[in-house]
Amino acid sequence: MASPDLTQELTCPICLEIFTHPVSLECGHHFCSSCISQSWQKVPGDVSCPQCRQVFTQRNVRPARTLSNVVEKFREVKVTQPQEEFYCQEHEEKLKLFCEDEHKAICVVCGMSRAHKTHSVIPIKVAAQIYKNKLETSLETLQKQMDLSLHSKREREDGIFHMKAEVDRLRNEINSDFEKMHKFLFEKEELMKAELERKSNKIFEEMEKNLTKTMEEISSLEAAIRDLKSRLEVQEAPEFLKDIQDLLMRSQMEFHKPGTVSTQLPVAIAGEPFKYIKVWREMRAVISPVPATLTLDRQTAHDELIISKDLTSVRYDDKLFFTPSNEPKRFDNCLYVLSSQSFTSGRHYWEVGLGNKTAWIVGVCRESVNRKGNITQSPENGFWVIAWLSGWKSMKIPYAISQLKVKPWKLGIYLDYEGGQVSFYDAKDMSHLYTFTDTFTGKLYPIFSPCVNIFGNNSEPLTLLSG
Repeated sequence: MASPDLTQELTCPICLEIFTHPVSLECGHHFCSSCISQSWQKVPGDVSCPQCRQVFTQRNVRPARTLSNVVEKFREVKVTQPQEEFYCQEHEEKLKLFCEDEHKAICVVCGMSRAHKTHSVIPIKVAAQIYKNKLETSLETLQKQMDLSLHSKREREDGIFHMKAEVDRLRNEINSDFEKMHKFLFEKEELMKAELERKSNKIFEEMEKNLTKTMEEISSLEAAIRDLKSRLEVQEAPEFLKDIQDLLMRSQMEFHKPGTVSTQLPVAIAGEPFKYIKVWREMRAVISPVPATLTLDRQTAHDELIISKDLTSVRYDDKLFFTPSNEPKRFDNCLYVLSSQSFTSGRHYWEVGLGNKTAWIVGVCRESVNRKGNITQSPENGFWVIAWLSGWKSMKIPYAISQLKVKPWKLGIYLDYEGGQVSFYDAKDMSHLYTFTDTFTGKLYPIFSPCVNIFGNNSEPLTLLSG
């Protein structure tokens, strides 16, 4: 009777060789003395078991004498006992052929038998070379998958790093702004920070799940690569081809990149000015930005627009006689007017009364925008505007606003010049409507268009509300 093969049980998990001077850790796992010493050599402080990852504060190892005796006996048996897997158990002949149909090594007698008569049988050394080539190809593929997984791991880690930086920035901003408030606002500050932590922790949880999935796939790929490398070091063809089909199947692993986790914090936390406007209604003298008081610049208004005496409202009048203006500041084709105030830095907020208007355009623009002829109102041309334009699909303006079930009757516009952000809100409840993100240079002007009066349904003016 052949003795059982204990090779796997007596193999060091680090060097994948039969134990040499085995030692035992506190967790009960065994390693070669030199292997565990080298594994811990460059690790400062606490160390861990390479197999189960249990952490140890002390580097306590003890000789595994019983295991060492077993290893010595095993080595003696391996030297004196013939390798039974190199011989056919049925015919006691050396394994010289390989059956491609059954994927196993056979002897010459087996090859001549009825069982293999219709099978494809090739010399065992030829088979070894064929499958070696296949394993090498699989190893190359797995290495590429490992590269992809490592790149994905770096992306996940970078995402977590940047997300933490953004959360830190928002946390510091909240702290700084709330320091300006009186004691009775302390509770509001704590509530907002708690909300930020809750939302960010949920995002972190998803990001950590993605990272964990990537690490699990890396571990599986590492194990497959380790097995392939170990098998490729085997010299004897029968041993090399043992369970070759299972090994080939394991080598077909592919890395599945986790889906991208949205790192966009809710506007209620990250967006200006939502997180402060409600508090401003109680403490408007302390909060920044304070709603600005704007006026309209008559010199920029289209000739068919009527500006009120106090320069705070504008409406369209189709009874006016229109002649194209040569004045450089004035819009001569599009129904626009600019504010008298401009911004080159800082954070600013203003509100516009919309009433029951059925069409309007509001936002900001560069001082340098084209004011003559047909104009495409887009960020590329210096316009960051939104509109309520039911059915006017030809204009390149975001239509998120027009999809609302209820039209806003008062609009809030927030400009963060350095932050590169123009945001729009329903000023009634400060619900977020739309945000542009861009890089601003030069002067920016608030811009307004009451649009044409269609069949008398859009006669109300746009009104600049006082701060």
